[in-house]
Amino acid sequence: MKTHKLLSILLMTVLLTGCSTPKFLKQGHMASKSFYYKTNFSTIKTLIVLPVEINGINRNFLFDTGAEVTLLQRDTTKGKIEKINGSTNRKTNVGSETIQSMKIGTVEFVDTYAMNANLIGLKEQVPNFGGLIGQPMISKANWLIDYPNKSIEISDKHLIDSTYKPVEIRQKKGATYITLIINGAKYPALIDLGSSSALAIPENSELAKQMLEKYDFQENEREIYSIGGLQKTKEKVGNIKSIYLNDIEFKNVKATIRHTSEIRIGNDFFKDYIVYIDNSNSNYSLKKTN
Repeated sequence: MKTHKLLSILLMTVLLTGCSTPKFLKQGHMASKSFYYKTNFSTIKTLIVLPVEINGINRNFLFDTGAEVTLLQRDTTKGKIEKINGSTNRKTNVGSETIQSMKIGTVEFVDTYAMNANLIGLKEQVPNFGGLIGQPMISKANWLIDYPNKSIEISDKHLIDSTYKPVEIRQKKGATYITLIINGAKYPALIDLGSSSALAIPENSELAKQMLEKYDFQENEREIYSIGGLQKTKEKVGNIKSIYLNDIEFKNVKATIRHTSEIRIGNDFFKDYIVYIDNSNSNYSLKKTN
């Protein structure tokens, strides 16, 4: 099998070690009870890049539903030191702080808890890089993400109509999980809109074994970013003919079998969809655009 080398970005599911995550999700508030803003976003390896004004300074942030905390790029860490894990189970120490003001357009987040670190290997790939927008911000608004048209709406109001299909989800420590149906079997998967992969499968799982037996996977090598910096990883890449999410069928899904802590679906999984994150009612909805 042929081996390819490429540079890609895999953001982390930021997991706190020895911390009480819920208090971080609850800390902070919106500057206004009523808000709405629509903007276009750019992408890097399918990852959503949004301009954020942080304490009056403009920076580019990556949108990451898999991050339990908002994470800031700082050349030198500041504040109380905490330990976090990434999606590949690597650990690192980070600082912590409270940000007085973070604004996306006219929508302002006040007194947001954030962690900080020097994200070497990632900051070089995102111009004017500021960090990651994590669940302490994402959980405080409703988000309508139109992947084909690269636009995003943020509001306290309901943003969709009956043409959208609801998706059953469950919450765990601030992260959102759905159930995928593959070959008739159900598998929990993390919605990780901080990953550029469509579908990532743990390499030693039963699902990985089944997929390798059923489909043609090719060897691949690339550099990825996770907590602790860039690292080379070997993986197997192939297409899965059909995956169901509720009664929604996704065809020819590109899958990677690699070292990861759990099954996760990333931005590329939704490339043909509008995704509605309804934090007011704790659910997700989807609408195909073509």
